[in-house]
Amino acid sequence: MDGRAELLIAGEHGDIQQIAARSAGIWVGLSIDDAAHAALRRDGLDPARLRLTGLHPFEYSGAADGGLQVVACANDNETAEALLDLFRIYFLRRLLA
Repeated sequence: MDGRAELLIAGEHGDIQQIAARSAGIWVGLSIDDAAHAALRRDGLDPARLRLTGLHPFEYSGAADGGLQVVACANDNETAEALLDLFRIYFLRRLLA
C-alpha cells in the first residue's frame, strides 16, 4: 500500500497493543454494522469507498511527545486521508474513552 496519512494525538493513552486490538475489533464490527454505515453516510463518509471489509488499516505507535501516532494505510493518499477522517469520526471516542 502506497498511501499513508498520519495523525498525532497528544497525551497519555495507555497500552498501544491494547488500543490496536480494540481498534481491530471496532473495524470488524463496523464492517457488518448497517446502522454504523448509515451513521457514517450522515457524517459525509462513503462506507463503500472506504472498503470497510478490507484489512484493518490503522497502525499505532508512541509519539515522541508521549502521545499516540496513528497511521492510516491505503492504496493511495486520498483514501488514507479518508480513513483518517473515519478514525476521527468513528474510532477516536470509542478507543480513547
